[in-house]
Amino acid sequence: MLVSQGASAIGDAVSFTALPLLVFALTGSGLVMGIVGALQTLPDLLFGMVAGALADRGDRKRMMFLADLGRAALTALIPISVLLGGPTIAVILLVSAPLSLLRTFFLAAYTASVPTLVGRSQITQANSYFEAIYSTGYIVGPAAAGILSSTIGPGPTLAIDAATFALSGIGLMFIRRDLRAPLDRPRGTLREEIGEGIRFISGHGVLRAAILFWGILSVTTAPLVAALTVHITRDLGFEDAILGFVLAAYGGGTVLSALVTARIPRRPVAPFLLGGTVITGGLLLAAAWASSVPLLLAVSALAGVSQSAVFLTYISLRTVLSPDALMGRIGSTARTLSLGMQPIGLLAGGILIDTTSGSTTIALMGAVLIVMSIAFMAIADLRHATLRVHRAA
Repeated sequence: MLVSQGASAIGDAVSFTALPLLVFALTGSGLVMGIVGALQTLPDLLFGMVAGALADRGDRKRMMFLADLGRAALTALIPISVLLGGPTIAVILLVSAPLSLLRTFFLAAYTASVPTLVGRSQITQANSYFEAIYSTGYIVGPAAAGILSSTIGPGPTLAIDAATFALSGIGLMFIRRDLRAPLDRPRGTLREEIGEGIRFISGHGVLRAAILFWGILSVTTAPLVAALTVHITRDLGFEDAILGFVLAAYGGGTVLSALVTARIPRRPVAPFLLGGTVITGGLLLAAAWASSVPLLLAVSALAGVSQSAVFLTYISLRTVLSPDALMGRIGSTARTLSLGMQPIGLLAGGILIDTTSGSTTIALMGAVLIVMSIAFMAIADLRHATLRVHRAA
């Protein structure tokens, strides 16, 4: 599973860097970048909870395998279009939503599989190590994508993404553990099972507050890569490779943070979730005004440290508070809020980039993160929560 996820992470990271560069190179528009980003997140809003319900009643390994195979095929269409001189922007617009739909099903199955793979007592540490593996991909991937985009172009670079999805799918075939949902679990209709997950979240004060917090954070930072792309390549006039190095520095910070955070399994939530977001907001303000490459790299690495601590605390809290039977549905309901609402942030960010600049957009994101973190400190349930692993039904 670790090898498979590592391959997939490198591919995601390559796409993470190369796709915005390709769209910006073809159109020069922040708004078009926002539209592509919105298409990539819309399926989470429309199908996220359905994916979670299916993951809680079916074969999760098969779901992940088919999703990876589909993503490999669809991603390959983009570099093929560039190679043949086709209407590449049209291809990107056509495949963005289906690619996101397959990612939604993959993540639903993956989330539901973690307790089976590692055991509940190891969930917090496992999340940290999985994040370290995933973040390692974001060290190798962006740097490679930035260099390759500067030499062979961002279109052909995306062929690497397609290959890594295929490798991830092959890696899943070697997992011997049974990842199917329990056959003896009572079954209802999809609507009833989706409703069960929503009711559990609504009735749990800590889970409800944490998911709402992460949802607002995700919407706010949704246009960050687009804003960084414009800030670095247009506002500052640097080459594409610099964007790759900046994103790789962020990945290095997340790996370091994940490995350190894994050693604090029962950490209190507020200092990491809320305090970490305040620090991330301050670092975004610094990044908005940074004009030298060394400063950009340093700020990006520190932001990786703080944001990884925030994410790992959130995902571990959500996991330890979720019963096994509801794991897929709770995870997908949370992603419906956090990813499904991202089109709002992406479109707003695209308009801000076109009307102001990449640096101004980044600065506004940082200010919002600081304000929202202070506001959520007033919620007592979240302020006093800790990561104690409970046995879940």
